[in-house]
Amino acid sequence: MANTVYEVVNIQLSNGVEIEIRPLTIKNLKKFTTIIKKLSEADLEDETAAMDIFVEAGMICMQQFNPELAQDKEIFEDVIEVPTLMKILEVAGGLKINDPNFQTVNNLDGMI
Repeated sequence: MANTVYEVVNIQLSNGVEIEIRPLTIKNLKKFTTIIKKLSEADLEDETAAMDIFVEAGMICMQQFNPELAQDKEIFEDVIEVPTLMKILEVAGGLKINDPNFQTVNNLDGMI
């Protein structure tokens, strides 16, 4: 019997659909990392700019877990709330927003 070496989380979207989230494959993690790097490069004067980057990263995750949601940003934003998005980014991409080593978005703690 095989051992699972990573966390698997089932989340429910606001439309009632349940999705199993696990760490991204290396291929998708490379895409995810490229998007998250934009946080340090972008002018994050407002929370909307950071949220747009998080949404884009979340859509990369959905390419692996629910490809239909990765197709349309409006639909994605309509069925995923901020806490759900942050959990997806944490489990799938290993991104922990409250981690002190993630200085770029520490000012967004109030959003989550």
